Amino acid sequence: MKKRELKTQADRIKATKENNDKYIRILSDMVNCKTVFTREGTNDSEYEKFYSVLEQSFPNLTEKAERLTFGDGCFCYIINGKDAKKNIMLMSHHDVVDGDDEWKTDPFVAEIVGDSLFGRGTIDTKTPLFAELQAAEELLAENYDFNGINLYIASSHNEEVCGDGAVLMAEHFKKNNTFFDVILDEGGAITEGMIPTVSAKSAVVAVHEKSRHLYKCTTKQETKGHGGLNPTTDNAIVRLAKFISAVDKAKIYKGKFYPEVKATFSNHVPFMKFPMNILFGNIGLFAPLLKKAMLSIPTTNAMLSTSISFTTIFAGSKEDPQMKAKEAYTTMFLRCIREDDLFRGLEKIKEIGKKFGVEIEEIERDYCKPTDFTKRPYKILEECLNENFPDVIVAPFLLTAGTDARRFTDIADSILRFAPIDLDSKQFASIHAANEHIKIENVGECVEFYKKFIKKI
Repeated sequence: MKKRELKTQADRIKATKENNDKYIRILSDMVNCKTVFTREGTNDSEYEKFYSVLEQSFPNLTEKAERLTFGDGCFCYIINGKDAKKNIMLMSHHDVVDGDDEWKTDPFVAEIVGDSLFGRGTIDTKTPLFAELQAAEELLAENYDFNGINLYIASSHNEEVCGDGAVLMAEHFKKNNTFFDVILDEGGAITEGMIPTVSAKSAVVAVHEKSRHLYKCTTKQETKGHGGLNPTTDNAIVRLAKFISAVDKAKIYKGKFYPEVKATFSNHVPFMKFPMNILFGNIGLFAPLLKKAMLSIPTTNAMLSTSISFTTIFAGSKEDPQMKAKEAYTTMFLRCIREDDLFRGLEKIKEIGKKFGVEIEEIERDYCKPTDFTKRPYKILEECLNENFPDVIVAPFLLTAGTDARRFTDIADSILRFAPIDLDSKQFASIHAANEHIKIENVGECVEFYKKFIKKI
């Protein structure tokens, strides 16, 4: 891959100071709403306050866009464009995790400290939501006709607890035969230090996320009669424990370099130093060596392989703990990159199960298909990033976490996961932790990015 000449951070497309000051005021109002989702509904008033902030802060959207709601607070604005042939969705979520005593500011009172705005949600993900809404608000104010597209801006109210907001929204659009050409959700960001020996920042765009499969593995006591006379090996708990141990030792999933993972490294090769540029520049030749190294590190292991974890075990009776368990089961949680690899490995797990009398049944399947990053939607996003953030390297990657966008895999052609949040190591560490903050200048950069993406897509 040819090395692109990177510019400096000063060359980014930025908002005016006047606009940025206004943006910070609105974002602060959004952060000041404690939208922590609880199933008891104890924060209903905070959510209502948040929706009131949106209505007052984005008058053009409020007046001109259709607004749908799902469940207790998931919403979607719809702007119908001129001669629309494509449906484009921008996604975020407005619920946040709670704060704790380790914060140096009040997590739910936005506060400017130096060049940053501190407050819960400034990264995850009230800034992206604000920027998406503000971009649409400004385009409406400019009488932009959204030529060729219908724009959807969606936000879930309970993403952090894997709630039903996005599920209900996806079901609605599926029922109404609404198909999306592109969905852009959170996931990737602008980061530093992601790739060894690369000093430049990277804009990593997730084109796939690991899927979730849950299985129930059950074994029963075979020998009848008095528990004290039964052999120890014919014990449901013992056989289940042996099954778990055997699966762990079998190392079912060996790992491989999937296309999106290869592309993460190949896009960075021109910026790597020796010997990394040689190793990753010839990834086919050095794959065995690289796989061995990466599989030994949990974070990079997750990029190459299906993971297996046994999350719970149930057996016996709390009321009568002396009674031998007649049945025991465990839940097995698999996170896969490709389903065909998962199912091949699952057959081996089932063979192990037969040895110990363990029956395996699927109880949940949540697969998200990968997006083709050679197609136009990714290329447009890459183009926007190169123009607005000319100091960063752009690359596709695999997200090992999860997003609401996976709910739309059956009704979307391309799902991209990226928000133009520029994170240093301290900011990255503050996600779901203390002292979450965003650089003030970056807020305006986010608005400019979404405006360009809407126009180009």
